[in-house]
Amino acid sequence: MSVSETLAIRPNVYYTPEEAAQLLRVSEQDVMAMLQSGRARGVQIGQHWRILGAALLDLSAMEEGAEAALVHDWMGASLPTLMEVWDNEEDAVYDDL
Repeated sequence: MSVSETLAIRPNVYYTPEEAAQLLRVSEQDVMAMLQSGRARGVQIGQHWRILGAALLDLSAMEEGAEAALVHDWMGASLPTLMEVWDNEEDAVYDDL
């Protein structure tokens, strides 16, 4: 078996954190941190975690979605302040540009 065959992620297989770490080429502690923070999806059965291969394949999409959500939340929280700073009588002369 070649290295690429042994590192193939199968979407319908559940992996242990140790196996997931090998597949992702990171430490098992990194995988556990991702699971506990919610950055990676997994199932906890008692004290043991299992990660579906499809969830490993979706990690980059989850990161992009998380970043987009953070930007959206920041913009929503900042909008009233930004409107107050940018939309005032002093700079109304620039509104028609």
